[in-house]
Amino acid sequence: MRITSGPGTPLARRLAGLAVAITLPLTLAGCGEDDSVGFAPTCPAMHIPAEVADYYNYSAKGPTFDHLVTRASITKLAGDCAATDDSGKKKGLRTRVGIHIVVRRGPAATSDSLTLPWFVAVVHNDKIVGKHIFEQAVTFPGGVSTVAVDTKLVSVDLPVKPTNGENDYQFEVGFQLTKTQLAYNREHGVQATFTSQ
Repeated sequence: MRITSGPGTPLARRLAGLAVAITLPLTLAGCGEDDSVGFAPTCPAMHIPAEVADYYNYSAKGPTFDHLVTRASITKLAGDCAATDDSGKKKGLRTRVGIHIVVRRGPAATSDSLTLPWFVAVVHNDKIVGKHIFEQAVTFPGGVSTVAVDTKLVSVDLPVKPTNGENDYQFEVGFQLTKTQLAYNREHGVQATFTSQ
């Protein structure tokens, strides 16, 4: 399994309660026909765990509205799949993944720019077997407090045959949160605002 595009970091541990928190199944649409395969292969199931779909950043003064620096939400998930080309032989499955994020400046914001970390985790047999963290730069134009951005599509190669049937892999996608941010989302019952695409 190979993940490309963006800086890499090792997987520290599986998110606690990930299987329970998964609330949005999404099978990505296949891309165009491939001569060797003869069909658009089925992509792995995609999920955004609700507890990592929103990003809250507060100042050191505490988690209240007047101390909110940034709030970001993943609102859409998109991508496609194709067979990987290995010396002219279609042996694996390549999935491209991207997210749409809506970002809001809070009353405690002191900068017009920030960087949001997000991740794609590969799950096989209920275990994370690979994870990669990416960064999305965000800049607010003058006088604007809300912006929407689309990340670059990142590619994940899986060592499975490209078929039009299901495979044993699935992807989890969300914001890479600190322990404090994750605890905040869990304790406050943050409702994710994402939709399938």
